[in-house]
Amino acid sequence: MAKSAKSENVPKAMQEKFDRITAITDEFAQQHLNDEYAVLIRQATAALCRKRPSPLASGKEKTWACGITHAIGMVNFLYDPAQTPHIKAKDLCEWFGVGVSTGQSKSKQVRDSLDMHKLHPDWCVSSLVEQNPLAWIISVDEMAVDARTAPREVQVALAAAGLIPYVPGEAADSEASEAEASAPPTETTSRSADTLYVLQVNLIDGPMTDDFIDDNPQVSRTIEIRGGQTLKDLHHAIFKAFDREEEHMYEFQVGGQFANDPDARRYGLKQAFSNALSGDTPDGEVSKTSINDLRLAVDEMFAYWFDFGDEWWHAIAVIEIKDKAGKGKYPRMTDRIGASPPQYADFE
Repeated sequence: MAKSAKSENVPKAMQEKFDRITAITDEFAQQHLNDEYAVLIRQATAALCRKRPSPLASGKEKTWACGITHAIGMVNFLYDPAQTPHIKAKDLCEWFGVGVSTGQSKSKQVRDSLDMHKLHPDWCVSSLVEQNPLAWIISVDEMAVDARTAPREVQVALAAAGLIPYVPGEAADSEASEAEASAPPTETTSRSADTLYVLQVNLIDGPMTDDFIDDNPQVSRTIEIRGGQTLKDLHHAIFKAFDREEEHMYEFQVGGQFANDPDARRYGLKQAFSNALSGDTPDGEVSKTSINDLRLAVDEMFAYWFDFGDEWWHAIAVIEIKDKAGKGKYPRMTDRIGASPPQYADFE
C-alpha cells in the first residue's frame, strides 16, 4: 500500500459539495475535536470528491459529514476515553442528527472507499503517531512486531510503502519523546497492597469478522484491581470480562514499545518456563507477580496476549492509581464498551 498524497484539491464540479460538507465538519471539530482532526476530515472529504465517480455526488451533506468524521474517529481511537480528545460514537452521530446505524454504514463506506483501517498512516493524527506504540505494529510471520526494532533498511522500506508513519529517528524530537515515554515511573515504592489501579483493557487484534468490527468500533473493559493482587488475578478478570469459555496460554508484556518488544518485561504461566510456545523464558510468573511489582504509572500502556494460536492482543491503559481501594471484592469490572467477540470466530 503506497502512501497517498493528501490535499484539499477537488474537481470544480465537486467544490460546492466539498464546501457544504466541510462547513459542517469544521463546526463539529471546533466544538469537540481540534484543528488536526479538522484538517484530516477535510482531506478525507477531498479524497472522496476526487473519486471517479465520487460517492459524495449523491446523499445528504450531514450524513456524509457524520460518516467521514466517524471513519476518521475509528482510525484514531476517538471513542476510547483514554484518548484526548474523545467522544462516544453515539454522541457523535447525535450531534450530526444522524442515526447510529446510518452513521456507521456511511463510515464503513468511507473506510472501504479510502482503504482506511485503525492507525492508518495516511489518516492518523500526528500526536497519536508519536505517542501511541500501536502505530508501529506490523505483522511478521503472523506475529505482532514493533517496526522500531527492525533494521534501518527495513524501516526505510516500510515507510516508503506507507506501512509505518516515518523512519524512526527522522521525525523532530523523536528521541526526546521516546526517552520521556520510557522513563521509569516514580513514587511507587510506597504503594500498599490496598492501592487501587483502574485499568482500561482494549481489544486491538484477534480473529474477528469484518461485520463484528463494524458493529463494535471499540471493545474495551474497565477493571479495578488492588496492588497486592497478581497478574493471574488480572487475567481471570479479563477472561470473565470478555466472556471467554476456554483457557489458553497467555502473557503480559510491560515496559517495551508494545507487542513482542525484546526490551519488555514478560510475565507468563509456569508452563511457559519449560516450553517455547511464547518464545524465550519470561521474566516472571503471573501467579507470583503483583500489580505493584510492575511499577506502573498513570497513562502507561502494557500488552496482554491471550491464546498464542489465535493471537488475541489487548492494550491495557493505566487510567488512574488511587492510594486505597474501597470496600468490595476485587478485581472487578466497572465499565463495558462493545460486545465480546466469539472466542472462536466462524469466517465461513
